[in-house]
Amino acid sequence: MEKTEQLEKMHHTLSHVLAAAVKELYPTTTFGVGPTIENGFYYDIDFGDTKVSEADLPKIEKKMRGIIAMKCDMVRKEVSRDEALAWAEKNGQKYKVELINDLPEDETISFYDLVKGDKVLFEDLCRGPHVENLSEIGVFKLTKVAGAYWRGDEKREMLTRIYGVAFETQEELDAYLKQQEEAKARDHRKLGKELELFCFSDLVGAGLPLFTPRGTILRDMLGAFANSYRERCGYQKVCIPHIASIDLYKTSGHFEKFPEMLRFVSSESGDELALKPVNCPHHSQIFASVPRSYKELPVKFLETTMVYRDERKGELGGLSRVRSITQDDSHVFCTEDQVGDVFGELIESAKDLYARVDMKLKLRLSFRDDGDGYIGTPEMWEKAQNSIQEMAEKFKMDYFIGVGEAAMYGPKMDFMAVDALGREWQLATVQLDYAMPTRFGLEYTAEDGSKKTPIMIHCALIGSIERFMSVFIEHTAGWFPFWCAPEQIRILTVNDQVKDYTDKIKGVLDRIELNDPIENNKLRYFVDDSDDSLGKKIRKGTQMKIPMMFIVGSKDAEEGIVSVRMRDSEEKIKFDELEEFIKKAK
Repeated sequence: MEKTEQLEKMHHTLSHVLAAAVKELYPTTTFGVGPTIENGFYYDIDFGDTKVSEADLPKIEKKMRGIIAMKCDMVRKEVSRDEALAWAEKNGQKYKVELINDLPEDETISFYDLVKGDKVLFEDLCRGPHVENLSEIGVFKLTKVAGAYWRGDEKREMLTRIYGVAFETQEELDAYLKQQEEAKARDHRKLGKELELFCFSDLVGAGLPLFTPRGTILRDMLGAFANSYRERCGYQKVCIPHIASIDLYKTSGHFEKFPEMLRFVSSESGDELALKPVNCPHHSQIFASVPRSYKELPVKFLETTMVYRDERKGELGGLSRVRSITQDDSHVFCTEDQVGDVFGELIESAKDLYARVDMKLKLRLSFRDDGDGYIGTPEMWEKAQNSIQEMAEKFKMDYFIGVGEAAMYGPKMDFMAVDALGREWQLATVQLDYAMPTRFGLEYTAEDGSKKTPIMIHCALIGSIERFMSVFIEHTAGWFPFWCAPEQIRILTVNDQVKDYTDKIKGVLDRIELNDPIENNKLRYFVDDSDDSLGKKIRKGTQMKIPMMFIVGSKDAEEGIVSVRMRDSEEKIKFDELEEFIKKAK
């Protein structure tokens, strides 16, 4: 839902009301910034030695409601830089002093005051906009407390960030809170532990996930699923090392932009090397390794491989943001005339893949802004951005343009997947690149014998497998589709008298081959013949979210049937019909 102008004003005003309430309750606090966010607001606050937790939120919220009930006016006033600094210094607001000093010389400085009658209850440095009177505020709730480094710099002070949400109606707030509870239950970090998919180790390091046997099955199935689309379109697998000479990234332009991420020196050889943060420079060198003719183009390379990017510890979270990133990466080297067909294949593949995992797609065209962190000429960028937009229209994709979201070397089509809770995630991407082939001097022999530079297309259908897994786990709530479930079937024995019948069932399962979407994929099953009661076995299987459980007792063996329990149904299947049933049910 797009935020209305009135809702934006309400959120912004509530951050001031939050600060005013905190100032009354904790008079010695100092304040950072209090912006609006998607569904609400937050304020970064320095409480000094006082510890504030979520247990304090009801008290702060009550004070806020008292201030709102006074129906104060929000009054804007403009001041000089000297007046603003004098106010900040007098009130001990060191963070505001820093903000004021960083403002451009010609910027108008404004404050907003909470005013009741002729009394100013609270004043704060702010551009606005705000509601005119607090009576315009709808419903709100403070939601959580977190730590936040001042200005995002982990070398600076750690402040306390208080979050809140606000809506125009109680129904909207209730719906949002219900969704948040559902999201909490689906949290991939929680489910990843419960379903034994992945873990972390302080000894290994933050942001470096370790995948268990069950999690590795899921990773491999999802990666092979994505690869199968491109293999059908003629992509060929390649394999590259995980380190490279720093010169590779100086040529590509990555070193210029990320020098702090890209260097270590070999003590043996003295070579300057780097852990690869991207794969495209390596793939460009495979293309350049032999003379190329226009008859070979498009040349399509595919590789599922890991790259490494450093992140601040505070920004790491489960599989959503990690330091070791597995990409289903591909690169195409083609002529101008071939760009449309290559994009068409990839767009159709993305649309089909996300339909198969029951996610809707939206499209963002990610273009550059006026910054200088890009490589290539302005003419290259204009040409590439026009081409991307024309293709979105050609393939009848609804899209919006995200200025400043482009990669350093070219504009992108970013596919935004919508999950079961209506949240949007940027996963698949197709990028058009005129710059990198030029930087590496890539060429092919054209039909007229001249040397020409190919166009490079970068694509990842699921992007980071780790990030995709985090979304997929939450989207499915851990109830994975049969084809990629780490454990597809669990056989639960009622007693130890049914071993022969269980072996017959295992024989059926062993001969079934699943050809969708990965060929020659054998069924993954487990036999629980422990001494636990049947009830306990069923509970354990349900907690592990096994798609299909077979309950096998003496009566089942006598009658030649199998009692099948699935997430939403139970039925009895004749043994002779078991193979056909599994193929249909999957």
